[in-house]
Amino acid sequence: MKRLGELFKVMPARSGAEGWLLLAARLVAGVMFCVSGWNKVFTVPGRERMVHTLIDAGIPLPVMAAPVLGTIEWIAGGLLVLGLLSRPASLLLAAICVVAALTDGVGRIPAGLGVLDWLSWFFYLSEVVLAVLLSWIAVAGSGRLALERRRAR
Repeated sequence: MKRLGELFKVMPARSGAEGWLLLAARLVAGVMFCVSGWNKVFTVPGRERMVHTLIDAGIPLPVMAAPVLGTIEWIAGGLLVLGLLSRPASLLLAAICVVAALTDGVGRIPAGLGVLDWLSWFFYLSEVVLAVLLSWIAVAGSGRLALERRRAR
C-alpha cells in the first residue's frame, strides 16, 4: 500500500531544460489524449472508429470498452495538461499505449520482416513512443507550471 501512495507523491520541481521538457511532454501528450478521448466519447464517428479498432484488435466487449477507454483518455489527458495527478494519469495512459501497441500497433507492421526491420517498425509506432514519454512523466513528475506544484509547497 505504501508503494501506491508513492505514485501520488508530488516529485520535486525540475529546473532548467528538464523542467521545460517535462512541461512540453505533458502538454503534447495531454492535449493529444484529451482531444482523442473527447472524440471517442462525444462524437459518433470517433466512437465508431474506436469500436472497430477494438474489434480488429480482439479486445473483449468493444462496445463497452470504447467509451470507458475514451473517458480515461479524456480525463487523464486533461489532468496532464493541468498538471494534476500527473504521475498516476501518465501511468494509466502509458498502460493504454502498451496494450494498443501490442494489439492494434503490431498488426500494422508488415509480415515477413527480419528482426531488425520489425523492431524498427515497432519503435516507430506512436503508441511505443508515447508509452516511453508517459513513463518518463510518471517517474520524473509534472515539471514546471503544474497545479499540483501548489500542493507540494
